[in-house]
Amino acid sequence: MFVCLKNIFASETFDDIILREYASLAPELQDIYRYVSAMEITGVRVHRQLVIRILRISANSIAAILDRLTDIISEYEVSDREGIYGWRTRHSVIAGIITRFKFNDGAKIIELLDLVIDNLSPTYDIEARTIRDLCSVETGIPKIPDKDTQNRLYRKLMSIAPSERVPRHRLIRNMIDAVAYDKAETEIRIFENDFGADGPVYRYKVLLLLSRAQHAPGILQEDRIQILERAKEMALLAISRFPLNKTLLAAYAEVGVEFYRLTRSYECFDHAIELLKEAEAKLGDPDVARIVNRYVRRVQGQPYDMTEEDN
Repeated sequence: MFVCLKNIFASETFDDIILREYASLAPELQDIYRYVSAMEITGVRVHRQLVIRILRISANSIAAILDRLTDIISEYEVSDREGIYGWRTRHSVIAGIITRFKFNDGAKIIELLDLVIDNLSPTYDIEARTIRDLCSVETGIPKIPDKDTQNRLYRKLMSIAPSERVPRHRLIRNMIDAVAYDKAETEIRIFENDFGADGPVYRYKVLLLLSRAQHAPGILQEDRIQILERAKEMALLAISRFPLNKTLLAAYAEVGVEFYRLTRSYECFDHAIELLKEAEAKLGDPDVARIVNRYVRRVQGQPYDMTEEDN
């Protein structure tokens, strides 16, 4: 009822209901409530053992804590065999209110993420999934504005879980965005040595060449076109291995847009759109149609919906 009313009336005064409930709790319960809420909002798969590790509470007190937090935090079974039980708040809207007031600046969220990462044990599947979720652009580390802080946290994740690919992908992307080409190439080589080239890394190799063609200072246009040719070759090689990977196809379309900008030739762009339409027919994925529409509108100079990639 609370969530429905808040969504209907969109009033900040509804927050006071949750804050009064929070204030009525004992200090040790407030701590647990705010940490569970904030971890949930930042993409952590919260469970009993992680809470014990982070807050240094006694395992013997868990039953009493949950009893005192009835209807505020609930426990559910994840794996009875491994003794893993998840914790969650009543609703993400309520968790969001607590997080907004009790972790009300970026420094507190960064401190929380450091604490969580320091206490993760990726041998448990639920915590390995937490590592991937922490890299989510919707809730996790990418929400932090400072890229250097993001990179530091990604490297911490890589050190505790070297077999996880997603933090490495995110780090490579940040290097490309920062125009740190040498560092990006180094991270790509390390990734390929450890895992081989997967679809996302091929995409980053294409985007790295594309970024160099667009931003490398002091080179002639003919040199930029030559770098674009290499990006095109890399994209086609990747697509031959992953023909239905829509993000690779979108990267190829991005190369086509840049070719058009520099040469006024539609050849590369038209081929990319043709491959995207073939993938759309095979995948039946409406997102591919949106990608096609976005790139066509870009080349035509029409308004189009911005995506994270465009930003």
